[in-house]
Parts: sequence; structure tokens; C-alpha cells
Amino acid sequence: MRNIYIIIIFLLCCSPASAEQDCAVMDYETGSFTVGFKAGGLLWGVGPEVSWGSANGTQWNDALQHMVAEYQELCSRYNTGRISDAEYKKEIDSIIKHSRGYTLELNRIFREKKDTLFDEMEREVSQ
Repeated sequence: MRNIYIIIIFLLCCSPASAEQDCAVMDYETGSFTVGFKAGGLLWGVGPEVSWGSANGTQWNDALQHMVAEYQELCSRYNTGRISDAEYKKEIDSIIKHSRGYTLELNRIFREKKDTLFDEMEREVSQ
């Protein structure tokens, strides 16, 4: 019976994940407070102005959106112990490789669009 207790305690103390990862790496929270003076026409909207607010969410960027979604899914799988440390590192490398390829592809597409627009403008000017 004592051996069973030792095994249970050992299993409770050991985690399949070596350390939990931060899944909220792209989350942000901001607060703002502004004081100003506004002036409008014919005594309308004249005087001091005070405003405050806050915003929170995820910092999205065209090149990062897919990568962050993949990372958050991978992070939750790692933290729950569904994948090993080696698999996690392999998946991270794969996500980075895909995101770099995606960014390069977007840059190529935008460069081609820009070149096409400038070529059309050149043709219009030269006529």
C-alpha cells in the first residue's frame, strides 16, 4: 500500500510538460486619459474636453495572425501535456518557417502589385 502512495505522489509531482509556456504573448491592454480644448463654430462645441478609455485584445498583423493562432493552439497542447518537449520544439520551428515563408510571399505579391501599378502609370504618362 505504501508503494502505491509513493507512485501516486510521484505522478502528481511530475508533469509531462517541462514548463508551461506563455500563451498570451500577443495580448495587450492599454488605458488612455486625454485633456484638451475644443473649439467649434458659433459657440457650439467650445470648451475643455476630457476623455478616458481602455482597450485590450490581441495585436494582429497580416503577417502574424496565422502564426499567433497556430502558436496559441500549440501552446495549449503543450501545457496540457498532449505533446512532448521535442515535438513542441519541432512544431515551433515549423510555425516560424511557415510564417517567414508567408511574409516573404506577401512581400513578393505587394512588390509585384506596386511594380504593375507604376508600369501602368508610366505607360499613361508616356502616351
